Formats: sequence, C-alpha cells, structure tokens
Amino acid sequence: MKRMIERESGATRNPHDADGLHAFSKGRMSRSARRAVKAGIGLAVLVAMAACDQVGITVPDDIKPAVDTYKLSGMSVSDLTKTDIRRALVQLSREACNRDAMGRMAAQIDALGYRRESATALIGFVDRCGRADGFLSAAANDLMAVSDFKGAVAVSDRLIANNPSEPQYYFDRGRANEGWQRDDAALSDYMQALALSTNLATVTSNLFIRIADLHAKAGRYCDSVSAIRMWVSADPERANNMQAKGMIAQYASHASCPSTYAAGQESFARQSGNTIRVKAKVNGIEGVFIVDTGASYVSLSEAFARRAQVPTEQAKRIRLQTANGARDGLLAQAHAVKVGAVEASDVPVSVDAGGKSPYGDGIDDLLGQSFLSRFEVSFTPTRWSISQRS
Repeated sequence: MKRMIERESGATRNPHDADGLHAFSKGRMSRSARRAVKAGIGLAVLVAMAACDQVGITVPDDIKPAVDTYKLSGMSVSDLTKTDIRRALVQLSREACNRDAMGRMAAQIDALGYRRESATALIGFVDRCGRADGFLSAAANDLMAVSDFKGAVAVSDRLIANNPSEPQYYFDRGRANEGWQRDDAALSDYMQALALSTNLATVTSNLFIRIADLHAKAGRYCDSVSAIRMWVSADPERANNMQAKGMIAQYASHASCPSTYAAGQESFARQSGNTIRVKAKVNGIEGVFIVDTGASYVSLSEAFARRAQVPTEQAKRIRLQTANGARDGLLAQAHAVKVGAVEASDVPVSVDAGGKSPYGDGIDDLLGQSFLSRFEVSFTPTRWSISQRS
C-alpha cells in the first residue's frame, strides 16, 4: 500500500518526492520541485541583478584620486561613500597629505572592520607625506589585528628607528614578535620596554604578565614569579592583589626555586630624606647603591661592572633611561647580589655604557626591582627591611 502523505504548507505530496531524488514523475515536474525551481530562478535573478549593480557602480570622481593613491579600491563603494568617509576622501583627493583628513578617514574605516585597508593607507601616507609616528603606531595595531605579525614588526622597526627611547614601541613590537612566535625576540623587546620605563608603578600589568608567560614557556618558572612580583612591588597598593597572588602560586607550583634564588633577611636604619643608600656587593665587589623601587633593574656603571667581573660578552644591547636621559647600555646577569645578610643569585643587571656612574659622587649604582622584587621589602620613616618571602 502506498503511504500517503506529509503535509508541507498545506500541500499533499508523494513520499517519493520528500528527499528530492525524484523530481519528475511521468514526464511532469512535481509541485514541490516546481516551487524549488521557481525559487532558484528568483534567487539567480536577484544575484545577477546585484552583480550588475556592482559592475555598474563606480567610485565617484570626487574621491577616486584618494581611493587610488591610498589603495582603497577593495572597499565597497557604499562604505567609501558614507558621509564622514567621503568627506575625508574628498579632502585627501584635493590634498593628499592632509593629516587631519587621513586620521579621520582611517579611524572611520577601521571602525567598519577594514583593518588591513586602514594600515595600508596610514603607511602609504607616511611614505608619501613624511613622518607621522601616531599613524605608524595605529598601522602596527591594525596589522596585528589581521594577524600580519611580520608586517607589524616591520612597522614597529620604523617607529623604533624614529624614537629609540620610547618604551611603547618596544612593547608593541614585542606583541608582534610574540604573535609571530618569535618568543626570544618578544622577551627582549619586553625587557627593553622595562629598561626605558622611568616609573614601574605606571606600567601596565599586561607587560609583566607577558614576560611571565614567556619565561614559563621556556620552563623558567622562578623568573615568571619574579616578573609578577616586580609588578606587585612597584606599588604598595598591589600587595594584596588576588590575581597576582594566584599567578604567583600557579607558577610556583611548577618548580621550586633554589635556595640561592633569594635568601636571608636584614633591616637597616634610614637617614632623613627620600633617598635610601645602602652598601651592596655584586659578585663580591662592594659599592654604594641607591634603593630605587621604581627602577626595573639593578643598574651598574660600566666601570663598576668591569670591577665586579659581570660578563657582558653575551649581553643584549638595550637603551636605558637614566637620570641624565636615555643612554646605550647592556642587559647582563650578575652571579650574585648581596645586601647585608640578604643575597640573590643570577640577577639581571643593566650596564650603563657611559663609563662612570650617572648618579653622582659617592653613588655607584641603583638597586632596582630585578633584585628587590624577589624579597619582601618594607619601609618606615626610620628603617627599611628586606627579607626572604615566606
């Protein structure tokens, strides 16, 4: 017995037509098949009409010069002719180096999702019209948004060549290198950004988290802990930050730091004034240091580093932000740094290539966070204390 029917929009049809395998029966098209064909024809007509419309639409003459100059032909004409975008393009067509118009246009197309086109236009503007670091910086971020990390590194290289003392550019290049999976290059850029930052309390936690993650990927969990503690130590209000505590606990669970990593406790009297001076030893060589919680690294003059036999053959060249401005330097590692009974091993140190100490007579160097962040450090008006973390 033939089974009658499934109801579809009130129509009755043969079950053999249900899967569309039998479109014809006795030379005639079934009702459902006819409906499908009509719908298909209608859709094809609409697509064809749309295609004709696209072919028929051309870029208006008043914006075409800018569209061609800044390679925006990949954008839809409907977007190019939006009021604010068109106004900027008209201005750029008249004056190709109109910075205000380029800034407004790039922001508008960026908001519509044309990140590649925005980057191309901004870079093209700089190539044509001259230096505009803000445009290049925006272009680097646009390129990262479309995963063109190699291109973002190239743009960041230009920014650093323009201003080698700007930490933001190293941070951005680090993000691009990290996206490009060049972890060593990314870490170098992040450490350089730290070296150029004059106040760690104002530096985004994102930088320290990225440094910690890269160390963890390489199995250096103690260094990961130090990176997060450096961020915490830069501002007393962060002492009870739960997210930071959680990250420290997570990294610490992967490995136990050696006893030489950070050991001992000590307390010192403070003289009046804001500057804290202390005698410290680097690789057994004593000097007078300023305790600086805002400094990223233990900072050594070239002369002191030589006396302390800090190896610099494999050191990375970096820019340093000193009391006398930005200077060339090296990022090296001291075998040991000791203050009283407190000692840490394998401490990152920056070496000022200027020769003598830039901190004045009687001061050899700075005792910064690459050492201090490994310990609990507290200050009162009359004393300061440093001790191994529990």
